[in-house]
Amino acid sequence: MQKFFLKFRFFCLTFFASISVVLIVLLLHKRLVSDDAFKMTYPEVVFVNKVSIDKDLAISSLRDLIVPFLEQEKIFDVDIENMAGAIEVLPWIENVSVSRDYPNVLKIFIKSKNIIAYKSVNGGYYPISESGELLDIPVDYESGILVFGDMSEEKVIPLLKYLKKYPNILKKVSGVQFINGLRWNLFLYDLGENGILVKLDNLYEDGISKLAELDILQGILSKDISELDLRDLDKILVKQRGSYGG
Repeated sequence: MQKFFLKFRFFCLTFFASISVVLIVLLLHKRLVSDDAFKMTYPEVVFVNKVSIDKDLAISSLRDLIVPFLEQEKIFDVDIENMAGAIEVLPWIENVSVSRDYPNVLKIFIKSKNIIAYKSVNGGYYPISESGELLDIPVDYESGILVFGDMSEEKVIPLLKYLKKYPNILKKVSGVQFINGLRWNLFLYDLGENGILVKLDNLYEDGISKLAELDILQGILSKDISELDLRDLDKILVKQRGSYGG
């Protein structure tokens, strides 16, 4: 009999403990919901790589696209797929994903396009992506390779890839110019009077290879020259700084 009462007492205690837990959970849930626990705050933007444009400009361009989705009060009411699609139209963005971080935070993960150069267009500067796309977003140019010439943003990709084989040359390049849709000029050191203009033939690979050879064997780029014409490798022309004509 005593064992029976002990078992009954244990059963009762366990039952009432379980009921208490359920009631507590229900009360907490009701309190959380009533306290607007899922009411959305302003989204958190996470850049998964280095932003290719000015960060203030990036945030500003995002803001107008994000605001319409914030009209939803609860985080689970937001269509995160449509939100990601709306943001992905920005020219500097490679891809976007949006996730819910409960109870009330949306996280926007953004990968920006990799910028390899900038093009000068009508006095403004526009980024060129590694795919050769000219991004329709003007930027304040501070540093990097400047590209000049019609359709040069598309043609510059293989040129820059080839220049990577010669890092000592590439690091000196400040600008490149596509001439008449046929050939390239390189501007070394700077674009002003202290720079060196290197003229290449349409087969620029041979010219760049020769330039690297001349620099290694003769230190040509350390000499006081303003121009190096490599269009005819059998007749290389060198112009001293301060000379005219020729």
